[in-house]
Amino acid sequence: MLAAAIIAALLAMPGRMPPLSKASSCDYGAKTNHITSFDDNPPFKGVVVLEDLGCPDLHRNRIRRYFHDDNDKLLAASSQQPTITSSTSTTNILSAIVTHLACNDAPVDTKEVAESIEFYLRSGKRAIGAAKRTLQNNGSIKQSMVIEDLCCGHGLTGMLFAACNHPERLKTSMKVVLVDQSEPESHSILRNLISDVCPWVNEATVNFVESDLDGYTKSKQRHSSAEASIIISTHACGSLTDDVIKYAVQSSAASVTVMPCCYTGTAKGSPFGVQRMYGVRETADIRRSFYLHENGYHVDFAAIPKAITPMNRLIVAERRS
Repeated sequence: MLAAAIIAALLAMPGRMPPLSKASSCDYGAKTNHITSFDDNPPFKGVVVLEDLGCPDLHRNRIRRYFHDDNDKLLAASSQQPTITSSTSTTNILSAIVTHLACNDAPVDTKEVAESIEFYLRSGKRAIGAAKRTLQNNGSIKQSMVIEDLCCGHGLTGMLFAACNHPERLKTSMKVVLVDQSEPESHSILRNLISDVCPWVNEATVNFVESDLDGYTKSKQRHSSAEASIIISTHACGSLTDDVIKYAVQSSAASVTVMPCCYTGTAKGSPFGVQRMYGVRETADIRRSFYLHENGYHVDFAAIPKAITPMNRLIVAERRS
């Protein structure tokens, strides 16, 4: 079984083996364990679409620049935004948030906005689904979900998870815990602007914890049976991604999604021949996948467009029932 799983994982690596039949990654569910191809540079799904300029850092300018500082265009876009209700689509919620951030010249890069949106759109549905299954299996009356965004920066990704899931539609409460060594000034600005659009994302539901990852995970108590944890992390450097994954396993998180970066040294413990043949990046992420698999998680790969970042692979894991 293990050998077959390794072969399947290696076959899915782009540019290594002949491609398998084309299928959408969203068809690869926890209970549908079929082989699917992997697109390492998919098209944009979100409302912020970036041109591939060959250097993602060229998109490191404020979100207002996405509208070319055109006040008339911004005002027109703002006037067209619908009132957000429990039935508002995810696309319209994201569009309203992006427009509001741009209109108020929010201190966040276009690149980071696109990254957070694409991260959510390629993992959020699975993560929420896994959390719902966990709560159903636990059978608690008073239930809640918690998004733990680790090494979060300004915390936009975690807040988008909450923004795109209206409490009435979710039918349970959701809180967001953002963790990083220090809270940047941009965080409260972004939270308040998102709250203007989605009032349920506010100081009462979003908590920023100033701590390094080690300190947070050691102080954190195991979640109650009435709470399902969704752990996410975007570009936690090097072995910090491994620490996030280990914490997810130890805390019995319903799901964990990471987008690794800075792979130097992350393939340690893997056979030299595998590293030499497939490279450190592929070897490290396969090792991480098997760690999750062996600890009770269904694991898949996803990706965001390379126009945002070359470190664009997501490891998406859902706890098996």
